[in-house]
Amino acid sequence: MDKLNSLRQTIASYGKLCIAYSGGVDSSFLTHVAYEVLGENSLAVLVDSAVLARRDKSDAIELLERIGIHYEVAEENPFESEDFSQNSRMRCYYCKKNNYTLILNIARKYDIRYVADGQNADDALSEHRPGVKAGREMGVVSPLIECGLTKDDIRRYSKMLGVSTWNKPANACLSSRIPYGVSITADRLATVEAAEESLRKRGMEGCRVRWHGEIARIEAPRSLFDKILNTHEIMEEIKSQGFKYVTLDIEGFRSGSMN
Repeated sequence: MDKLNSLRQTIASYGKLCIAYSGGVDSSFLTHVAYEVLGENSLAVLVDSAVLARRDKSDAIELLERIGIHYEVAEENPFESEDFSQNSRMRCYYCKKNNYTLILNIARKYDIRYVADGQNADDALSEHRPGVKAGREMGVVSPLIECGLTKDDIRRYSKMLGVSTWNKPANACLSSRIPYGVSITADRLATVEAAEESLRKRGMEGCRVRWHGEIARIEAPRSLFDKILNTHEIMEEIKSQGFKYVTLDIEGFRSGSMN
């Protein structure tokens, strides 16, 4: 409980806190604890754009309603940034910078000085996280890192506190399915989202459909290989999105495999 108590004390020291909320394991846990500690002095902001799958948006809002925290949904058009659309390895930096600008402006409206992200202690060890650089430049705080909370800690405490995302598979925005150097378009993001929905609606969570032109490359947990291969409708539905070929990557799901 030491890390959890440390987090509660850190959050209390802010007085007021706005959480850059995504609906993932980390930000959901942080939001839950922030509301527990600060009540009406806490706020969650979800940025809604084409890189957020519709199912993920609805799930994220449903959880906010259950927690009871005051929240806002900020609309963002990432394609207004050519730096984002060109899809360089700094794509996440430009996207996060735009998102944090929105969130910081909303926080100011509520007279909230501190905006927190959901970066955890494991993330702090990663070499390629340009979005973190954007947050640091804009003064975003990372209480989970400050209190040494790893992903395993967060899942364990989430389960203990009854946060429903405790066992949610890792996820990332839809733009991560497009190889660096290939321009990101609304159509490509929608295609990937629809392809992944073919898996998710059959209970196959934790999968990615990587976009490679005519080829859709499915990354999935190995435990799902047989089910994917033996469900013919999945291949047909993914092909109907404009892909000519559908492949199953035998290495399985790897977070950040496009890096």
